[in-house]
Amino acid sequence: MASTPPEERFALPPLPATEPSWSAFQVWWQQVKEAIERNEVRQGSILDALDEDIYGAEGLLISSTVGGSFSIPTMILTAADAGASASITIASHVRRYPNGEEVSVNGAVITGFAFSTRYGVYYDDKKMLGGAVSYVATADLEEAQHSYAPGRHYCGTVTTPADGAGPTTGGSPPAGSGYTAGASAVVIT
Repeated sequence: MASTPPEERFALPPLPATEPSWSAFQVWWQQVKEAIERNEVRQGSILDALDEDIYGAEGLLISSTVGGSFSIPTMILTAADAGASASITIASHVRRYPNGEEVSVNGAVITGFAFSTRYGVYYDDKKMLGGAVSYVATADLEEAQHSYAPGRHYCGTVTTPADGAGPTTGGSPPAGSGYTAGASAVVIT
């Protein structure tokens, strides 16, 4: 059985061509009422989907808010020789969002990285609560970007030192700020 096209399923029934009898009018009116109810349900589901797309955990509002956020201070990354591998230290900082809200984010040290390698550092926090977050460093710099996943907070990039070399620093300027990082910083633009 073929399904009814949406334009027919949600259309109001046509007015009777001539003045209907009372019983024919009641049937027509019931069809109008049912069509209106179907349209209300359909519109409600469309509005719910739009609401989720805008305000939901993976919605546009979260993406644009997180995408326009930055850390204070901006240069929060330090990479160091930790013996057999390199470590990356993320300093405690404040995350500022475009709406002016700020949350404190705890720092951490993550270990086990290759020497002389550029890493992007991020954490995921869809609710934008800050506090104790789980940092990740990846050599896939695109993966660290805000736009890669909903709630992804980009902390910047840092290149680990060569084996036996001194520490290096990195981070990220505020989004859209036009800020130019110092010579020792490695930043994705």
